[in-house]
Amino acid sequence: MDLSDFILRHAAFAPDKPAVRFEGRTLTYAALAERIEAAARALKSELGIGRGDRVAVLAVNHPDTLVLLYACARLGAMLVPLNWRLAVQEQLFILTDASVSALVVEEAFAATIGPLREALPEARVVGLDFAPPDAVSFEHLLARGRRLESPTECIPPLCDRCGGVVQRRRGERARRAGRRRVARRRKA
Repeated sequence: MDLSDFILRHAAFAPDKPAVRFEGRTLTYAALAERIEAAARALKSELGIGRGDRVAVLAVNHPDTLVLLYACARLGAMLVPLNWRLAVQEQLFILTDASVSALVVEEAFAATIGPLREALPEARVVGLDFAPPDAVSFEHLLARGRRLESPTECIPPLCDRCGGVVQRRRGERARRAGRRRVARRRKA
């Protein structure tokens, strides 16, 4: 079970129910689930994205950001959303620090592509709503993913370094200790 199963369950239960409404367009749960599956297939086969890889997105508001989030979760990859208000040098620091494998860019932020290619030559670039030079558009990537037959592997997006640490609520230990003291006094 992974994060994208939430969408798959809604798609099975109410496929025609609206999942996303954006700029006058409506995307149903069935259509969203289909886009997520196609994106996951394409990210895996075309860009080589897999477990532990990072995919950055630089966009204002776009429904395909959700598609990327769930597709990355399906592959065990992590989505790195970039703040579009940051300077290009700050964005580049985040991208290099995160060691992103791919960057999905909205057309309004195409100026970031040049400096990115200099800083991270191995990172693949995808245009969210356009086709950048020497790169592919997200719609073209989805079209390739729809043609692929192999299903994506479901990988839970859990941190491998969590170590099962469970934190208690503040005061929980004190309440338990207080109960023990009361119980000891009753026995005495």
